[in-house]
Amino acid sequence: MKSRDSRLKKLQTFFKRIYRRRSLFLAALLFILSATISPVVANVSSPTPIVSSQQDGGQLANKATALYRNGKFEEAATVWEQTATVFAAKGDGLNQAMALSNLSLTYQQLGAWDKATKAVEDSLGLLKTQPQENEKLKIQAQTLDVLGYLQRERGQSADALKTWQQAAQIYSQIEEKSKLAQSKINQAQIMQDMGLFPRACNTLLEVLSQEIGVQNCQKFSELSPVQVTMKLQKIRNQASSLPVVVALRSLGELLRFEGQLEKSRIILEPSLELAQKLNSRQEIAATYLSLGNTLRALSEGEIILDKKQKYETSALNYYNQAAKLSPSPTTRQQAQLNHLSFLIQLDQLPAAEELTRSLYPQLSSLSPSHTGVYRQINFAQSLVKLAQKDSSMLKTNTQQPSFNEIDQILVRAAEQAQSLGDKRAEAYALGNRGGVYEVSGSMQNLSRSEELTKQALRLASTFESPDISSQFFWQLGRIRRQTGDIQDAISAYTQAYNALQSLRNDLLAINPEIQFSFRDSVEPVYRELVALDLEYATSLKQAGKNEESKEPLVQARNVIESLQVAELNNFFREACVTSNPRQADEVDQTAAVIYTIVLKNQLNVILSLPTQNNQRTLSLHATPIEPKEFEETVEQVQRSLKTPVSNAEEFSRTYYKQLYDWLIEPLEAELASRNNIRTLAFVLDGNLRNIPMSVLFDGKQYLVEKYAVAVTPTLQLVDPKPITQINFTALTAGLSKINEEFQSEFQPLRNVELELKKIQEFGISSRLILNEQFTSKQIKQQIANARVPSIVHLATHGQFSSKANDTFILAWDRRIGVNDLGNILRGSSLSQTRPIELLVLSACETAVGDNRAALGLAGVAVRAGARSTLATLWRVEDQSTGDMMSEFYDQLNQARKNNTSKAEALRQAQLALLNPKNVRYKLFNFKHPHFWAPFVLVGNWQ
Repeated sequence: MKSRDSRLKKLQTFFKRIYRRRSLFLAALLFILSATISPVVANVSSPTPIVSSQQDGGQLANKATALYRNGKFEEAATVWEQTATVFAAKGDGLNQAMALSNLSLTYQQLGAWDKATKAVEDSLGLLKTQPQENEKLKIQAQTLDVLGYLQRERGQSADALKTWQQAAQIYSQIEEKSKLAQSKINQAQIMQDMGLFPRACNTLLEVLSQEIGVQNCQKFSELSPVQVTMKLQKIRNQASSLPVVVALRSLGELLRFEGQLEKSRIILEPSLELAQKLNSRQEIAATYLSLGNTLRALSEGEIILDKKQKYETSALNYYNQAAKLSPSPTTRQQAQLNHLSFLIQLDQLPAAEELTRSLYPQLSSLSPSHTGVYRQINFAQSLVKLAQKDSSMLKTNTQQPSFNEIDQILVRAAEQAQSLGDKRAEAYALGNRGGVYEVSGSMQNLSRSEELTKQALRLASTFESPDISSQFFWQLGRIRRQTGDIQDAISAYTQAYNALQSLRNDLLAINPEIQFSFRDSVEPVYRELVALDLEYATSLKQAGKNEESKEPLVQARNVIESLQVAELNNFFREACVTSNPRQADEVDQTAAVIYTIVLKNQLNVILSLPTQNNQRTLSLHATPIEPKEFEETVEQVQRSLKTPVSNAEEFSRTYYKQLYDWLIEPLEAELASRNNIRTLAFVLDGNLRNIPMSVLFDGKQYLVEKYAVAVTPTLQLVDPKPITQINFTALTAGLSKINEEFQSEFQPLRNVELELKKIQEFGISSRLILNEQFTSKQIKQQIANARVPSIVHLATHGQFSSKANDTFILAWDRRIGVNDLGNILRGSSLSQTRPIELLVLSACETAVGDNRAALGLAGVAVRAGARSTLATLWRVEDQSTGDMMSEFYDQLNQARKNNTSKAEALRQAQLALLNPKNVRYKLFNFKHPHFWAPFVLVGNWQ
């Protein structure tokens, strides 16, 4: 296992530096005004001046402070030097150290890093000679704060954390509670830089312990948004203080990093209110900036158009307000950069163009600094995106920077990074220069792009940098693809993919903008590599090189598997899927595994079949499809299944057959050649996840009439084993009536009690929890205090969404989120070693309008830790659900006796409704797929 120290270097991760514009602990002026240090004069007055013509040292210090606060840093530096000289002449070492500390802070604003380092080191050296008095300790702690900021700005995160921890020890010793809180906030922010999110969260909650009353990040994550709002009432009604304002804002930013967007908004709003009570323009502006980032993130994940537009408008307004109000150039520029990138994203190009003209002169004259380098790179990236937009959408007769001028911005950024000794920033600037040449058109420019990209990669190879390597190997792969060198392109893409794999866990420590751009920044690497692999495998096969074609085909399959894992990790924002060497297609020799890969203008299917020597053969089948036709077909299938019209079944079957022709018809001959194939296990891609494969129709039969069907979100199954080895016991819970709090949203499930009681009729020992007893606490207690049941059956409303925060099941007392559900079901030590065999969710549905909603089902299946999950993709009639469940448990018992599988038990239950022999089923007519198809088996099908 890798040491934590080695991972810390990687945790400044994937593209974090690009997006640092949204999460920076901003430059030194904000540093002073917010929560860390101020230029404080200790005992500045002296009874008699040393030289009567000299100004008093205290007056000089006040003058320097005023100049600093007004952004006149060069003048402030001169006055701080004079102040230090005056105090030195007086023999006042303590105040001389204070002046040198503030001189260092001022030099940092000017980017004079060597002078800043010398000044702070001189200050600390001088302090060692001073007597151990409280005033000395206070100046020493503040000087350590200055040193910590300098270290952070120069990319020395671990050193900065140690320095600020030393400062905190001193503040604690001298009982400076406000300064101690400020120092802990600094520590939390550097922990966040390093990807130490739980530690950062706990540190901030410690600062806010009296206000929020929760000191543990895990307990805080279990609070609902409503509960968080209630806890914040006390803060809103109390007197404002600067540490509380900044701690709340920092916590809000951290929650955004972790994807808890609604909680982030709820936390940031009182931070803004308290900042307004303080009448601090800088704190108000900084919180506006944070709120803008959170509302932007909310808009990017929202599928309801009205809410999405409201979030977008609010985010733009917050950015605008932050820029207008902030006295700090750094905060103002940061807000303007975020505003610009969002305007471009929203195609509000005239406004973006106008903002560009304002930013260009500001960012062209930045002094060398770590943050300044990344602001320039950020600006250049926005300019490239703006230039790539349709020129007809821009105002006429504009004066936008040319590609050459954009390149010069990055040249300056690279030079400044080099002067700072920041190789990471320099590599990043060089790589982005390569990106400018990549998009600018000609083959000559592609050659220059490749040269610059290689320079960036060579520089990145001198330090541990899989985040940079992944981005620029991807860029190199794209360049080589354009020049027609497919093998070299695959090689570069493979190195990008390998870098991403090494970052699998650390990608989760990326700041939230990266997480929300997962589909733009991470997923394309996987998909484009798969496309290249499949293209190369096809060309080799056409050339008669069948043996050589196997390697790229195997890689394509493995990359798609890795993408499935990455998507789930991104869904949860933590590593929820760990590797298991037992792949799904190694488990069952009677199962064919079908991988679907949706690429532009082409639907690819890889079929994996068992052989006699326990190996697998892979075959590729590609079908050209127009994206619009594919999407319309999938939408028609979904619509017909969720809202059936009896006389339109034949019309619907047209679409079911179209999917069959694309997915199964090319495989028929191979499947028919293996007469032992009983189960088709699908690894689905894209919108196909929302379609139950059992409804595919060959013109005469549904697929479920020929094969048992299962879905696996990843091939890395959890310790699969045959059903014959299982002793059935069940924990059953459900809602036949709804708590008054939720009655406006959910209808009673009147047949639930009968559905759950029937389980006992099939000889399955079970415990029943109903209605008011069905609480998260009760479920957890039942699992923790007893033997882990082999089956957990929850008959209640629920929703699967592409967002973890919107994926839940309904208990009597509250919605249980997907993370909470996992914690509940894994609540005993036994469940860690003996997982639940089958989780049944019999009344859930996918979120309306969310074409990636089935990702939530996969997420529930993985988070619950159950070997198999049986769930519904849409809500169906309460009565048909009860009948379906009765048939399933009957067939499950038969499967155990007959040595078949859970997938076969589900198939037989579905056939009972589809081709009814039971008089009851004939009477109610459940033949339409709407009634039997929503039930899908996820995970281990055996």
